[in-house]
Amino acid sequence: MPFGLKLRRTRRYNVLSKNCFVTRIRLLDSNVIECTLSVESTGQECLEAVAQRLELRETHYFGLWFLSKSQQDRWVELEKPLKKQLDKFANEPLLFFGVMFYVPSVSRLQQEVTRYQYYLQVKKDVLDGRLISSFEQGIRLAGLAVQADFGDYNQFESHDFLREYVLFPMDWTQDEAVLEELTQKVAQEHRTHSIYTLRFNEHV
Repeated sequence: MPFGLKLRRTRRYNVLSKNCFVTRIRLLDSNVIECTLSVESTGQECLEAVAQRLELRETHYFGLWFLSKSQQDRWVELEKPLKKQLDKFANEPLLFFGVMFYVPSVSRLQQEVTRYQYYLQVKKDVLDGRLISSFEQGIRLAGLAVQADFGDYNQFESHDFLREYVLFPMDWTQDEAVLEELTQKVAQEHRTHSIYTLRFNEHV
């Protein structure tokens, strides 16, 4: 708990005083952190607090969003007080950190942690069905994700662990035989990437 202070809970927030509140932010790796802010703090101040936790400097590519009362995704207006936006528009005071602006080439991203956050965003969007892919594209992307998260193919005696790893969008299929066939194709795709040394898992 921030600063070791005892909080009192209101219907919507953990409140330190009438001038401060604590809000939660879900990161792209699904972890949730808490941020203590002034009631006058802007969205930008909250974003910078999140970036500090992540050791992220290239904040201009990222933003914060929340689920509105009409169940729509709504980006935080970074220059405006955050609490007022949540009180007026949010279904609950839970924020989500994510990529707001994409670049045409990852070579423009200077920090490895920035590239890692981009990877998490794209992976999440594919699995959530926000980015549509064919079966061939999905298998290739899943193979790259396994390489990024677990390293080279040849360090594993078996790829049975992939059965417990979410590889595909939920709406693809629930047929066990089809899933097994697709998983084996991902294992073969992973094998083709064994020459690469992606080290994203160092940030997990």
